[in-house]
Amino acid sequence: MAKRVIVVKSALMPRFYQDFHCVMGACKDNCCDDNWRIEFNKKDYLTVKRAVQEAGLEEEARCVRRLREREHDGYYAEFTVRETGRCTFHTPEGLCRLQLECGAETLPSVCRNFPRRQIYTIAGLERSLSPACEGVLALLWDLTEGIDFVEEPLPKAEWRDGVPISPVAERFGDIRSLCIDVLQERRLKLSQRMLLLGLLLQRLRDADWKAADTAGRWLEQSEALLRDPGAASAALVRLPRQTGMYLSENLRVLVGAYSQSQKELVEELCAAVSDDCSLLGTGSVQLDLSRYQELEGKLEELLGHSEHFFENLMVNLVFYTTFPSLESPENLWNEYVNLCNMYSFYRFTAVCGCHKEVSRERLFHVLVQANRRLLHNRSNQAQLRDELIQNSSTSLAHMAILLGG
Repeated sequence: MAKRVIVVKSALMPRFYQDFHCVMGACKDNCCDDNWRIEFNKKDYLTVKRAVQEAGLEEEARCVRRLREREHDGYYAEFTVRETGRCTFHTPEGLCRLQLECGAETLPSVCRNFPRRQIYTIAGLERSLSPACEGVLALLWDLTEGIDFVEEPLPKAEWRDGVPISPVAERFGDIRSLCIDVLQERRLKLSQRMLLLGLLLQRLRDADWKAADTAGRWLEQSEALLRDPGAASAALVRLPRQTGMYLSENLRVLVGAYSQSQKELVEELCAAVSDDCSLLGTGSVQLDLSRYQELEGKLEELLGHSEHFFENLMVNLVFYTTFPSLESPENLWNEYVNLCNMYSFYRFTAVCGCHKEVSRERLFHVLVQANRRLLHNRSNQAQLRDELIQNSSTSLAHMAILLGG
C-alpha cells in the first residue's frame, strides 16, 4: 500500500517570532563568549576556511578545526575557544571579527541564525526560537496571555512533500496542537498539566499505531477530557511530593551536564540546598529541604505568583523541539521523559538561582545555562534519559516526582 504524500504549503511560527532581535554585545550570556562549542557542516567549514585564509587571518585559520572522529548529526567542524571560553573570532567589543573582515555571508549558518530554527514537518515549515537566549526568555516573560501561533502561505517554490511513516504520524500537527492545549490549560497547575499530558501520551503510546483511526479516536477522547479536566485534576492532586528525591535527581543532572568551566555556577546552585558542596557528585550531599522551600517562595514572588512564564517556556520548548516524536511508541515516551527532565531542571535551577540573587536577570542566566547544557547537548540529554531507563525510572509515577518536586 502506497504511503500518503502530504504537500507542505504553509509556514507556522509563534506570533512573537518576528519580535526577536539580537542585542549582540549587550547580551549578558553572549553565545560567542560562553565556552560553548560552535559546530557546523562541511559546506560552512570550506567557506570559512577559504575566507579567513584569503583575508590573511592566520591565527584564526588555525582555530577552524575538523571534528574528525567526533563528527555527528551532519556537523563536520568547529571553532575552538580560548581559555576564557570566548570564541576565537569574538572581539572585546562583543562583535564578530569573521563578519567584520569577511562579511556576514561567510558566517556558518548556526551563527547567522541562532537562536532561530527552521525545519519542515508534516504540519508546515516551522520557524521557532531557542530558549537558550536571554532575548527569547524576555519575550516569553512578557506574554502574560500565553503563546499563540500564526500560519502563512509559502511561495510554491518552497512547498515540500512530506511522507508520514504511520497513520499516527500523519496527524502530527493535530497531536502537537493538543499537547499545547494541555500545557495552556490554566484551570490546572502547570505540574498537573505536565502529568495530564503524560497520562494522555501514555494512552497513545499503548494504542495500535497501525490502525487508521487510532489518532482520531485518541484526539477525540483527549479533547473530551480537556473540556472538563476536573476528574483528572482530583487524581493528580493526590500525587505525593518527594522533594528529597527530586533534589537528588536534579543535583545528579547538574553534576553530569555542566563542565568544569561552569564550576562556580554549579557551586552556587548547590549551595541553595546544602551547606557542604564538597561531596557533590558522590550522592552523599546533605539536603536542606526547608531552605529550598523558602527559595520556592521567593521565586513565586518574582514571578508575581503566576505560572505564565514557565507555561510559555514549556510551550516554546515543545514547538522548538517538534515534540512529540511520532517515529515509534518508544520514541514518543522517551521524548516525554526528556520533556519532564527539562521542566524539572528548569524549576530546580530557577529556585536555586534565587539563593544568590532574586531578579529576572538571574533567572534568565540560570535558564540560559540550563538550555545550553541540556537542550543544545544531545549527548547529555540522551545520557540522562538512558540512566532513567536503566534504573526503571521512566514510569508516569516517577515523572510525577520530577514534576512535583
